[in-house]
Amino acid sequence: MTTTALSPHTLAPRAALRDGPALRVRRATPADVDALAALNREAYPDLVEEGVVFDAKQIALHQARFPEGQLVLELEEPARDLPAGALVGALATLALPSAHVLGPHTWYEATADGTFDTHDPGGDALYLADVYVGRAAWGLGLGPAAYRALFDLCRAGGFARVVAGGRLYSYFAYRDRLTPEQYVLDVTHGRIRDRVLGGQLRAGFEVLGILPGYLQDARSCDYATLLEWARRA
Repeated sequence: MTTTALSPHTLAPRAALRDGPALRVRRATPADVDALAALNREAYPDLVEEGVVFDAKQIALHQARFPEGQLVLELEEPARDLPAGALVGALATLALPSAHVLGPHTWYEATADGTFDTHDPGGDALYLADVYVGRAAWGLGLGPAAYRALFDLCRAGGFARVVAGGRLYSYFAYRDRLTPEQYVLDVTHGRIRDRVLGGQLRAGFEVLGILPGYLQDARSCDYATLLEWARRA
């Protein structure tokens, strides 16, 4: 597998992040496991059939292996039909050596098929295995708060960077006329709207390349962006 490099200097100017409702960010607990498994299925209905959403056993393993890296988002005030205190999103991360994830890799390799058995307490990269928001909270603008929590976790843990593989959410509609690289460039220049990549660019991630075969994902045609957010002093 090869990684196709893209210059981060091709990115379009990023708009200011839009704040959503007030949120409480806290560490996930064993009491959250079943709710998080249900939320993960709800967030990715298209990936359930591919078998790449987390189940309760995997989420419990994440908490056992890297408890401080598993965060949940709760509403501090009612929004739409959701009450205050509703669990609306989550982040799942693990620590890995940068050398293992700044080059070609798959989600399965990085996460040990979703078990986080690859977690390395000495790793200098905070690897974002998943960030998800329940369907009932879609459109509330929770993404910026989730990414702020992620970057705060990176700083607090002394990691050098956050690394992730990002879905190319609408690439399936363009695959007959655009390569993944061309698609990403069109998204970064505002010619195509991709709700996943667009949010990641606005949050401050840079696209380092394309990861083929990253995840079994029909929407992305199994491609992903190789994303980095480098911690600055």
